[in-house]
Amino acid sequence: MEHYPGRACADSERWLRRSWQVVVVVTGSDPALCAATLDDVRARSLTQDIEILAVDDATVRATVGAAALPVRYTLAGAPAPDAHWSAILAARPPTEEATLYLLAGARVPQHWDARLVAAGQRAAGAVGVAPLCWAHPLLGLRQGGARSPGLDVEDLDQWLNDYARGEEFPVAAWPSACLLVQQPDWWRSRPGWDDDAALFWDLRGQGRHVVATDALYVDDSRLAHSGETGHLAPGYLEADACAPGLATMRHALGQLAARGERAAVQRAVRPVQLHVGHSWGGGLGRWIADYLAADTAHHHLVLRSVGDLNAYGRSICLYRGADMDVPIRSWRLAEPIVSVSAGSAEYRAILEELQREFSVESLVVSSLVGHSLDLLRSGLPTTLVMHEFFPFCPALYATFGAPCQSCSPQRLRECARDNPQHRFFPFDPPQYALAVREAFVQCLLQEPLTVVAPSDSVLQRYRQLEPRLAQRPMHVVPHGLDIALMDELRREAPAQPADAAARLRVVLLGRLSEEKGGDLLAAILPELCAFADVWLLGVGESGARFTSQPGVEIVTAYAPQELGGLLRRARPDLGLVLSTVPETFCYTLSELHAAGIPVVATAMGALAERVEPGRNGWLVAADAAVLLAQLRHLDRQRRDITAAAAALAAQPQPSAIDMVRAYAALEPAQAEIPLSRYRLPRRTWRNPYTGGAASEARALHINPGQPYRLALQEFLRHSAGRAAQSPAVPRPLRRALASLLHRLARLAAPRRGA
Repeated sequence: MEHYPGRACADSERWLRRSWQVVVVVTGSDPALCAATLDDVRARSLTQDIEILAVDDATVRATVGAAALPVRYTLAGAPAPDAHWSAILAARPPTEEATLYLLAGARVPQHWDARLVAAGQRAAGAVGVAPLCWAHPLLGLRQGGARSPGLDVEDLDQWLNDYARGEEFPVAAWPSACLLVQQPDWWRSRPGWDDDAALFWDLRGQGRHVVATDALYVDDSRLAHSGETGHLAPGYLEADACAPGLATMRHALGQLAARGERAAVQRAVRPVQLHVGHSWGGGLGRWIADYLAADTAHHHLVLRSVGDLNAYGRSICLYRGADMDVPIRSWRLAEPIVSVSAGSAEYRAILEELQREFSVESLVVSSLVGHSLDLLRSGLPTTLVMHEFFPFCPALYATFGAPCQSCSPQRLRECARDNPQHRFFPFDPPQYALAVREAFVQCLLQEPLTVVAPSDSVLQRYRQLEPRLAQRPMHVVPHGLDIALMDELRREAPAQPADAAARLRVVLLGRLSEEKGGDLLAAILPELCAFADVWLLGVGESGARFTSQPGVEIVTAYAPQELGGLLRRARPDLGLVLSTVPETFCYTLSELHAAGIPVVATAMGALAERVEPGRNGWLVAADAAVLLAQLRHLDRQRRDITAAAAALAAQPQPSAIDMVRAYAALEPAQAEIPLSRYRLPRRTWRNPYTGGAASEARALHINPGQPYRLALQEFLRHSAGRAAQSPAVPRPLRRALASLLHRLARLAAPRRGA
């Protein structure tokens, strides 16, 4: 049975072959070209089982002698153009399940061998597989008479990955430079052939065939001949127009080559890892962005649930990275996911498509909000990162008045009725929340998941709330900061004793919601400002209620790279972290520590774990009087602040690179390579001509989860672009209208500072 894309493969065909052999054929061609081919093969092949088949003369011996590879001098002279492959196969019959023959002078891209072997496994009924090339009459991308492609093999292969379908199709011709031979028993059972025409008709008579794959490009432009087609009937020569998408690719890539237009990015061949999260942004969105930027071992895709307060998963959207720009693909669910699904046929179909079409090999699940528990049952290596307590706790923070120590069905019903924190999923009855919780716990107990939390406090609370998890292996990996941000925040000068006569300078970072201590700050702020200046950075609209308070300076928003400058301007003695619910980690604390700023924090969750009282900060109860008393004490004891700052300067802070390395150490070892990795392993999922920029500019795509002001700004910018180009608007008015809309967009933007 033949396996082509779109048809289900047997389980044994899920994995790439364990072994194959590469044979480089040297017939006395230019020594420099031969050396370049051998360099390619050594550097860009996945296998190390490489040998040389050569003619036996002094020039060739001198050329291949330095290659440090085994050589067979069994080729009886340079084959004639019309007896090329018949001579090669006679001189060196295939001995392995898959043998790749490559002519010296050809150039190959990264992992060319594994990609051709994978194509052979997809087309298991074929006895041979050929890549696309430049000069071949049927398989070449050349248009017109251009001898040279104008781009190197890596560039054209990259373009091919962005245009191709990743399919195999029958071809009635022998390739010019490269051929994978499989089913060696069949080849060895055949008599010798006088020429390639006899070989072709022998295959046809036995009902066998050779296929070509559009998933690999090999540069044959430097070879003496480009492929013999004289034995083919006219009908075969016309049939190439039927090959899927080949004419389109030939035109597009031929134009790119003629212009010498290099690919914007040359992607290495790496496994694809899918990160799963919601579309709320916040700390989870930041963690995904930092992880993706620090990880060089994978290509990354991000799957997000997109919806609203009535249904968090109306659509499931796939993105190229952490930015929620224009999705590569989106699936509108017929049955929206209101909170989380215990199981969904629609969602399972999405997961199957992600594995089949996007070559996803592993999952990192950061949130299940708007998603399905099917993510934890996919069969792929899966890491579950416990950024939150959902779906175990529909109140997210596992807090009902105080941090919960248990949660019985009756307690959950009371929570749904009386807990103000239970406001995120008001449409789920308690019996559904309990059923989802049980399904989630069963996944943790039964599925081979790697479970990671950013702090030990998270694991301890889970084990307290659900004793069945007591023996379940779980790991702690602290979140790390971006290296550039850490360098920006790190203070250059050593801490100096604070001036006891100066006013205390205090800083708070981030939104001041009730959970982040907004009400607690409001309760102490008038008295605090009697002896301290307070900076509120990045508080957004939550800072509006503090604008009239003397001694407070507010910056509503800032870009990450601006934080260091703002802190240098504020010169704070202390930071405040006032969470009133248990933190699972707290990026704000990491930033303040990286900047060498001691912190007074409420003893909630990970804060109590990360702040060492009297050494790098101070812990207080979430009580206004206690907090104010601690700040008054530190105002009088400035040397305590100086000592804590010095301790922080000597305390190493984990970076995002450290974090990614720790996660990599927890990944289960892969004994096999998934076949899907080598379908189109270099795809960028962008418009090949524009790199995505121009095509994205033509469409307005607004993230439903983003703040209204940002959505309005995007709409006004989009309208300005349309107005400037619209033929329906008189030309004299276009510039004025576009200018007005751009001005309104600037006014709609969130304010950067006070």
